Amino acid sequence: MNEDRAAHTPRNRAASCATTAGAATAQPPVGCRMAVARATRVRRAALPSRPPAPLPAAPARPPRRMPVPPSARAHITGFIHHLLAAMVALLLSAALWGTGCATAHAQPAAKRIGYLEAGPFWLYTRTWDAFRAAMAREGGLRCEFPQDARFSPGWEPENMRTLPEKAAELMRRKDLDLVVGMGTAAVKALLAANDGRTPIIGMGMADPVAAGVVKNAQDSGVDNLTTRVTVDRWSSMFRVFHDVVRFRKMGVMYPDTPEGRVYAALGDAEAIASELGFSLVRYGGLSSAETPDECRKGLEALREQGMDAFFIGPLNCFDIGGDGLAPLLDTLAAWKLPTFARDGSEYVKAGALMGFSTWDFEPIGEFHARQARSILTGGSPRALSMQDKSEPSIALNLATAKAIGFEFPFDVLVAADELHETITRPAPSDTR
Repeated sequence: MNEDRAAHTPRNRAASCATTAGAATAQPPVGCRMAVARATRVRRAALPSRPPAPLPAAPARPPRRMPVPPSARAHITGFIHHLLAAMVALLLSAALWGTGCATAHAQPAAKRIGYLEAGPFWLYTRTWDAFRAAMAREGGLRCEFPQDARFSPGWEPENMRTLPEKAAELMRRKDLDLVVGMGTAAVKALLAANDGRTPIIGMGMADPVAAGVVKNAQDSGVDNLTTRVTVDRWSSMFRVFHDVVRFRKMGVMYPDTPEGRVYAALGDAEAIASELGFSLVRYGGLSSAETPDECRKGLEALREQGMDAFFIGPLNCFDIGGDGLAPLLDTLAAWKLPTFARDGSEYVKAGALMGFSTWDFEPIGEFHARQARSILTGGSPRALSMQDKSEPSIALNLATAKAIGFEFPFDVLVAADELHETITRPAPSDTR
C-alpha cells in the first residue's frame, strides 16, 4: 500500500516516465509528459530565485542648449576675470599680512644699546660679557650692540681727552634705547653730556657713591641713571687685611684724580686706618695710563716711605692680562711685602698673598640685565633698586706666604674660602 502510494507521487511518476522514455524512442505518454513537467516545476521552486536581468537603459539625450549671444558672452567673461582677480588679491593680501604678523611675533623690534669705556680693562670685559649673556637669556627682548656705538678711547692722557666727545656723540644719537657706561670715568662723561633722554646704566664702578655719581645707595639722583651699589665692601676689605697681617704702614698707589682716588678706595682706606690705628703711605704720581714703568717707580717711592704691606687696586699696570703683572708681583715678593688684591683670586693665583675671592660675574651681569629689561620695557631708571649684596670671601696663596716668610694664623686658614698652593700666572689670552 505504501509502495503504491509512493509510486504515484509526482517525483516517482516522473522517474518512471523517464525510464520508459529511455527504453523507447517514441514520445512518452501524455501523462508522463505532465508528470515530468510537474516535477520540473517542483525542482525550480526549490532553487533560490534570481532577479530578472535589467533591460538596457536608453541612451540619454544631451540637453538642448540655447545659443549665447556674443555680447552676453563678453560680459560673462569679463565678470569671471574680475572675480578671479579679486580673489587673487585677497589671498595675496592675507598671505602678506600673515607673514608680517608672524615675523613681528618671531622677531620683535631690536633694542639698540651703546657702550662707552675709558679704556680696556679685564674687569670691564668680563662684566660686559656677563651682561650680554644675561640679556640673551631673556627671550622677550632682542638687543643689538652697534659697533659704531661702542667707544674705548684708551687710557693714555691724549686719548682720555676724547672721552667727553665720545660720550656726547652717544647721548646725541636718536637710535639708541640705552647706553652703558663702564667705569667711573665713562659714567661721569655721559652724565656731563646728559640731556635726560637716553637711559644710562653705570657698570664696573668701584664706588658710585664715593665717586659722586649717585646721590646715595638708595637714589641715583638722576632720572635716566641707575647702577649697582655694594655697601661697605671696601671698608671690610681693609679691615680683613689688617686683621690678618697686622701691618703698620699700608702702601696705596693711584692717579691723583677724583676717579683715581675712587679706584683706590682711598676714602674707605682712610676711615679704616683711623679706626684701626695704621698709617697710609700714598703715591699719587701715576698718569691715567698707569704704565708698568710708572708703577715700578711708585712702588720704589712707597718702599722708601716705609710701607710694610701693599694694596693692589684696579691699576692698568696690574691688569691680570697685562705684561706688567708678573714683574711687579715678583718685585713685591722679593721685598717680602704682604699684598692684598682687591679684584679677586685671579691675582692670588698669580702671586698676591691674599685677596677677595674671584668676582662672580654671572650674578653681576644678571643684576644689570634685570635693570636693562625694566628700562627697555618702559621702567624709570631712577626708580630701580641699585643695592646688591656681596658677601666677602677670602683667597690665600700658601706659596707666596712661604716665599715672603709669612705664616697665616690657623683660624684664618680654616675660615678661608680658597687656598692656593702654587703660583700660576695667566696668559693674556686667558683674560680677554
